[in-house]
Amino acid sequence: MARRGSIRLTRIQPGAAFILGLGAIILVGALALTLPDATPAGHSIGALDAVFTATSAVCVTGLIVRDTAGAFTPVGQAIILLLIQLGGLGIMAVAGTVSLMLGRGIGLRESNMLRDIFEGQVLRESRQILKFVAGFTLIAEIFGTVLLYIGFADTIPAAGERLWFAVFHAVSAFCNAGFALYPDSLVSQADDPLVVGTISGLLIVGGLGFPVVANLRGWFLGRALAGRARPRLFVQARVVLLLTAALLASGVLILLVLEWNGALAGRGFVDKLGLAFFQSATSRTAGFNTLDLTTLSSASLLAMMILMCVGAAPGSTAGGIKLTTVAVLWANLRAIAEGGRAPRLFDREIGALTVRRAFMILTTWILTSAVALFVLLITEGRGFQETLFEVASAMGTVGLSLGLTPELSGPGRVVVVFLMFLGRLGPLAVAYGLVPPTREADVRFAEANLLIG
Repeated sequence: MARRGSIRLTRIQPGAAFILGLGAIILVGALALTLPDATPAGHSIGALDAVFTATSAVCVTGLIVRDTAGAFTPVGQAIILLLIQLGGLGIMAVAGTVSLMLGRGIGLRESNMLRDIFEGQVLRESRQILKFVAGFTLIAEIFGTVLLYIGFADTIPAAGERLWFAVFHAVSAFCNAGFALYPDSLVSQADDPLVVGTISGLLIVGGLGFPVVANLRGWFLGRALAGRARPRLFVQARVVLLLTAALLASGVLILLVLEWNGALAGRGFVDKLGLAFFQSATSRTAGFNTLDLTTLSSASLLAMMILMCVGAAPGSTAGGIKLTTVAVLWANLRAIAEGGRAPRLFDREIGALTVRRAFMILTTWILTSAVALFVLLITEGRGFQETLFEVASAMGTVGLSLGLTPELSGPGRVVVVFLMFLGRLGPLAVAYGLVPPTREADVRFAEANLLIG
């Protein structure tokens, strides 16, 4: 008889647990979408389409192969909304919140992961972190629901239906999911400033990331309460806020210049400005659209693809290579141009490990996108521009499309599912989850100088 002490349970690394948890939620969500009550009678959804829809919802992407309003019943839409909420909060936050609600503790490794995400100094305890994430999400989505309920009054007179539309779009916007209950996304709502403004605000706040919002909250409270030490804005918060404003302004300016007499023609200045602002904001994160994307020029589409790839902040509900990655790459490039000094951001040096991680993320993104683009060009036989747009949208978990998504072949849908999954996790998380941790070798090798450039 084997001794009890001889039995060892293999402990799963937090990174691997995150990957497995995300995959498990997708599979359970896909199974739920195949239930008879999830789709109209006689219009059941196939297994591959169910997996695609569940992945798009959990990875808060918004690419759809079935119209959310027409192909799913209210039960199916509720399942999609639940998957969006779980994906937007993140597996670690959801699991930790459930553990607290059940009266259980949080493991040391899980606590360390949460503190790493929140920079440690912003919120000291894991319980505080989880309570803040859940509380802020609830407040933002309720506030958005109220405003959208008012905004939808002119187009949806029935109170019950209007409330459901308001809840669905508020959650979808804050989680940067891009799912809509209108067949044309939000094109039909483009002239409603309350609806467009509310969704813009929700997706921008959701894209800032919980760590930045927590830092801002502490900073404002410190300034408001007399006698309390004023906390500083951390480098991450300053980087995210600066680049968010810069990218939003750049996107608006580019779209106004390129589409003034194009997709925006025939509208007043205020309407043009509002439409350009919304499309600039949603291109980085959410995937809603108030313009027919097929009417945009190739230059505008390229600018939007760049915004898709950059994305928003780490620890947020959005995707992309992240604003901080771009900032680190830029700081390193500037340091090399200045003669090899250590890269700096806001008078703070950036560690070599952080720089290597940033380059790993960028390299993985480029290689993965190139391979996926090559495969989709073969399997789909569509134009280069619309295929590249699809790849950028999937990897950036954005959800915008030039019409290719519903027409994807079986292999094409599998490729896009993989891109959405990797885009939501991020290359760094995948590496942490799949590669076992190793100790740094004590032996160092002699350096070799190579001619480059």
